Amino acid sequence: MPDFLGATLVRPLSFIPLLALLPVLLLIFLRNRRMPLPLNFNLLMAFVLFGLVASLIGVLFAPIPLRNAIYEERVLRGWFSFLIGLAFFFTAFWMTRSQSDLNTALKWIYAGLGLTVAWSLVQALAQHTDLIPRSLISDIQSYISIRPLVPRRVSGFAYEPSWLGDQINIFYMPWLFAALLKGRSLFKQKWVDWLLLGLTWAVLVFSYSRGGLIIGLASTAIVGVIMGRDRLASAWQWFRIPLRQGSLAAAGLRLGLLLLVLVALFSTVSFLAEYDYFASLWDFASRDNPLDYIINISAGPRLAYALAGWEVFSAHPVSGVGLGAAGLYLFQEYPDWVIHTAEVARHIVPDSHLIPNIKSLYVRLLAETGLPGFWLFMLFFLSFFASMRRMAMSGDKFLQFVATAGLFALIALSMRNTTQDSLTFPIMWITLGMLAGLTPGIQSFAWKAHREKN
Repeated sequence: MPDFLGATLVRPLSFIPLLALLPVLLLIFLRNRRMPLPLNFNLLMAFVLFGLVASLIGVLFAPIPLRNAIYEERVLRGWFSFLIGLAFFFTAFWMTRSQSDLNTALKWIYAGLGLTVAWSLVQALAQHTDLIPRSLISDIQSYISIRPLVPRRVSGFAYEPSWLGDQINIFYMPWLFAALLKGRSLFKQKWVDWLLLGLTWAVLVFSYSRGGLIIGLASTAIVGVIMGRDRLASAWQWFRIPLRQGSLAAAGLRLGLLLLVLVALFSTVSFLAEYDYFASLWDFASRDNPLDYIINISAGPRLAYALAGWEVFSAHPVSGVGLGAAGLYLFQEYPDWVIHTAEVARHIVPDSHLIPNIKSLYVRLLAETGLPGFWLFMLFFLSFFASMRRMAMSGDKFLQFVATAGLFALIALSMRNTTQDSLTFPIMWITLGMLAGLTPGIQSFAWKAHREKN
């Protein structure tokens, strides 16, 4: 990645092959003199244009350099990162335009999930048993990611365990869960989907990712209730009828399965409770106030970043401070209690070269693009929920399958973006691009004609 991006952690290796693929697609469109565009393209471009205006206004009120970082450099980095995200979005959109395109993509997605699960379970064996040397697996992980293994936790192919949770909840689990809920398995043996689902949840548990587990459980529950009510009703009848009819064998099977599920849940909670990082979530009663609890569960720094970002927005509510520039304003807006958190203390020591981030996409958009920019982006994002609703009500089984996966991914993204602020995040843009490509009614731009429906 370019040097002016500095030490940013979001440096997707997949951007390199994307640089080769994107020009090929653009050449094809130039040759055909027609370029497909998503239905919500206008909303996205409105956000881009307002973001440009906000950044230009920000130049007029640029702050003094902070740790050798000047305003123009931060804005350039912010826009370059955002454009990388857009490149992933449009490439995924152009590559996933039909049912056959999705079937091809799903084969690769499932292959990626299989490799991720396998490597994560190998890491779990190294972390929790003596069967595999942990140092060996950590060294191998250093060739895959710029960060070695985190103690006790698995990271898969990601930089850290929480990013593994994001990959699973936003990119892998939606399609797997939708396949089970709508009966559209890629495998001849249906049990393969259930096995993959169980192993995927095991990986989430071994990651000790609190956000990953909470987002996964919430997305599963919401989508299950909204999109799988018929399946839930059938499952309840399957469980209830033998109990009422007095069939001992069938009733014993069902009660045995229920007992197995309860034992698995109890074992999972007990396993997670052994780690203070996770067990601290239940330590609310011993804390004097909510702030003390938030700091105790290691969420204090993110709260401080968000509060500081809100103060930046309050001072610049109309146009914000420019895309990527919020970090130059945060130090002076930190709350007083922030000095008690080690992470933020590392930022404010004189010899530090770190520039903080807001760590919440919603607050970042408010601080950097103001209220108009925030709502333009939210309208773009919320338009996907509207598209999923239309597909769910279409009566077409394929579109209902896409809507189920899309709703799962969108819920997961909505929750994830409360604690992450990257506009480069490939998984987000690829998922949105796929959903945009599979939405009926694609627009197109013709070089010698006006925009029209396909």
